[in-house]
Amino acid sequence: MKNLIILLVAITMLSSCGRDGAPGAQGPKGNDGNANVFSVVYDISTWGYNGTSHYYFANLPVPEITSSVISGGTVQVFEGDQPTGSANWYAIPYSFNGLEVSYVLSYGNVKIEVSSSNGTLVAPSGNYQYKVGVIPPI
Repeated sequence: MKNLIILLVAITMLSSCGRDGAPGAQGPKGNDGNANVFSVVYDISTWGYNGTSHYYFANLPVPEITSSVISGGTVQVFEGDQPTGSANWYAIPYSFNGLEVSYVLSYGNVKIEVSSSNGTLVAPSGNYQYKVGVIPPI
């Protein structure tokens, strides 16, 4: 029985292989894409503090975040790896060694929030770079 199953599997695998034929006909023209993608980099060196919820925050004005973007588009936020001239960008939200970095969207604004999951929250110091990408709905 075992040999029969192996034989059937081998026959199925070999018979499903085929040769590549000629390329098919050109398909119909698709819809035009959306070229209204917006991206901006912010240099942040001043942070606010929320003493009630114990987190630091920075507000980034992004007027391109409209009600249509919030209801049907996409906003992506990244943190740079350098104080200026970042070459690498890390997607937010993230958690690393007890540090929690997240963001909150509202009309015309991205609020970066930095908190701690282990009770050792240290105020952000120096310059930080954040990149915001806005993709409106199609």
